[in-house]
Amino acid sequence: MALLLFATLLAGCMAPQPGADLPPYGESVQHTKALQTYEPGDPVPPLHGAKAAEAMRLYRQAPGGSQAPSSLP
Repeated sequence: MALLLFATLLAGCMAPQPGADLPPYGESVQHTKALQTYEPGDPVPPLHGAKAAEAMRLYRQAPGGSQAPSSLP
């Protein structure tokens, strides 16, 4: 009898549909992509010379740590 009562109470605590309280699948990815995408006419944030040079140096660096070949002088 106690087991039946426990099962009934436990069923009352369950959500009607598992995952119903979660945001739609992929919404966080779409939101992050939208934040990182510039549209034509959007203001471009300023980037100081030293910071820009370091970003380009790291961008051109191969994933293993060695310098990647570049077509730029």
